[in-house]
Amino acid sequence: MSDELCTQSSAMDVTVSALLKSGKAFDCSDNKYAVEGPRVWVKIPFLADTLPAGTVEVQGDNNGLTTMQVHALLDDGTLLSTNYSARDVAKHWRSKGSYGLPVPGTDKPELRQRIRTVYLAIDHPKVASSISLIQLASKQKWDEMTLPLSIMFAALCGMAIMPLIYNAFFFGAMRYNFMLWHSVMIGATVCYTFSSSGLIFLFFPETSLITKMLLNYWSLAIGVGAGGFFLLRFVEPGKIASWLQVLITATAMLPVFVTASFLQMDGGYSMDARNYYHASFLPVFFVVLYAMGHALRRGSQAIWFQIAGWTPIILFSFDRVARGMDLYIGWPILDYGLYFTLVLETIILALGVANRILRLRQRHEHILREQVELTMLADTDGLTMMHNRRAFEREFESNQHDYRYSHLAIIDIDFFKRVNDRYGHEIGDQVLRVVGKTLSATPHFAARIGGEEFTLLMQMESRDRRKAYPANALTEICDILIRAVHHEVPEIQETVTFSVGVASISARASLRNVMATADRRLYDAKHNGRNQIVWIDISVKKPAKPAGSASV
Repeated sequence: MSDELCTQSSAMDVTVSALLKSGKAFDCSDNKYAVEGPRVWVKIPFLADTLPAGTVEVQGDNNGLTTMQVHALLDDGTLLSTNYSARDVAKHWRSKGSYGLPVPGTDKPELRQRIRTVYLAIDHPKVASSISLIQLASKQKWDEMTLPLSIMFAALCGMAIMPLIYNAFFFGAMRYNFMLWHSVMIGATVCYTFSSSGLIFLFFPETSLITKMLLNYWSLAIGVGAGGFFLLRFVEPGKIASWLQVLITATAMLPVFVTASFLQMDGGYSMDARNYYHASFLPVFFVVLYAMGHALRRGSQAIWFQIAGWTPIILFSFDRVARGMDLYIGWPILDYGLYFTLVLETIILALGVANRILRLRQRHEHILREQVELTMLADTDGLTMMHNRRAFEREFESNQHDYRYSHLAIIDIDFFKRVNDRYGHEIGDQVLRVVGKTLSATPHFAARIGGEEFTLLMQMESRDRRKAYPANALTEICDILIRAVHHEVPEIQETVTFSVGVASISARASLRNVMATADRRLYDAKHNGRNQIVWIDISVKKPAKPAGSASV
């Protein structure tokens, strides 16, 4: 009824009777919303035949309202009046942040037909929409709509809260900080929907309209601020320029600073503060729109979720800002669109968060695979694909702590140079591969340390077998090696044999000392005729098969 109502300001002690007797004209021009208060009077024509049957109520934005009065002027000049305290106004809430105050006399048909004008007194109005959005509506209709609308808003809140569950789960496991900012955004969305829709009065009936208004404004400001930080951390690194990151941070925090500066509970609030508040959102809207296009041009994949989720919200928000600054009246039904887009944005960004987590996990797993592959390449002999000297030395060092190996054996292929010279390096390499594969199949730690030399870190044996160990175990291994080479490299006519030097590994022995001992005993095996295992120190001048040696 914005085109039909008129306004007038007065002092707080002016009654409706005094106002009418004064004869002061009501302002029906385009400037009628520029009221100064502290008490604002609204004159509303009452056309009974055009209104729905039953009790009629006055509705409007209830943000920040305190005491109010509703007066019905009958055709004979009689006034029917009802005064409402701030608590009464809050109790007469309607879904989507409106008040609904019954017009006195409309509950009686004989009086309803005689009503000509409704006068509404609003004390200390905080927002112009408490006047500009005034309408006369059916009380019965809105009573019937309260439950389904409350259920709808509760369902929207529930849908928005659900992503918080997996946010908490995944953040506990992965610690991605953009999930925290997404959770703050969800909390702000739920708080705004819960408060502005009127659900807050169902769960907390004693809530004042000033508190509700501040919750509305603060939740939007915090949600937008969190959205800026979410944008910076959600989009892939390098997709938003440094200067633009600074601009996003500054504009996202502007509504928070303005809200803290102008919206106060101690009476410092003025109707102009609402204009400052709504205007503070415009810079971040334009900056975010530009940033989304900027990130898209730089090849961001994650930004598509924000484009899908934020573009409808920004479009609805432009309308909400324009109406909040009283640039035009607009259609209050657009607020329903804002509620739905806020919840839709929460769901879309929840999918985006899940997608981003999946991509980050895939990237993390790819990096881990590369690290494992690099480690394997660094620790693997390229020809035989068994452990190399680097891996062997690291394994020996770890044995100083857990002592899993009792002996170190160096195995050398006898007359390997003759094999290369007679059959070629291709056959020689094949022999090395067979030896490497066979040694790797043993329960011991096998490595190739250079040329035709291999090492074994031999597992601890049980106490009852330790006396014959390691000679028997190595004899079996050498026998397997001889048969494997003979079977898999048939080009070699003669038997390929092996010489082995063995040293025990004491608890504090260094790799250098153990290797020197094993190498010295390998030298003894070579100079005592090869094809044998030596595990004690012997002289080369002794017989070819002295005590402490074994031939294969």
